[in-house]
Amino acid sequence: MNLSTFPDISIVPILAQHAEALAELVGNNLEHLQPFLPAVVQLACVDDARAYLCAAAARAASGDILEWHIFSGTALCGSIRLKEIDTADHKASIGYYVGRQFQGRGIASAAVGAVLAHAFGALHLHRIELQCAAGNYASMALAGRLGFAHEGVLRQAEWLNGVFVDLHVYGLLQPDFVPDAAALSVA
Repeated sequence: MNLSTFPDISIVPILAQHAEALAELVGNNLEHLQPFLPAVVQLACVDDARAYLCAAAARAASGDILEWHIFSGTALCGSIRLKEIDTADHKASIGYYVGRQFQGRGIASAAVGAVLAHAFGALHLHRIELQCAAGNYASMALAGRLGFAHEGVLRQAEWLNGVFVDLHVYGLLQPDFVPDAAALSVA
């Protein structure tokens, strides 16, 4: 996937060859990622990043997840994933992150929008769910910008950094999605 409104941004399927770049991105963003994505922090080691990428590629081959890396030029700046893909009910969940140094430039919104267009188009999904922990205001704002409806709060639904936290649940239906036609081209 390419984002033509961001000519230096691309979304590519994850590859084991991205392990060093992934470990570097995570290592440079430990404090940024730890509050909401402590599992991602474990990928700061190249060997752990490579093992994760190989396992995720195998899960992608089985259709369990689809995961991409977001690049700005040659720099890895984040990751985005469709998970819990349910083809019978035409739904999935989405998750993502970008490094602190790449925030505030619209990259996450553009990348999530591109994957949504792919999910609702080529994958024929009808519903995408986004969950984020209470206090993750950046993800809450992104959900609002992209047209997700706030559907509720799952009380103490996630064990995060040693405490239970509430999860905000957002949903987006295919008929409610307004794609940016200029932002995505699928190869």
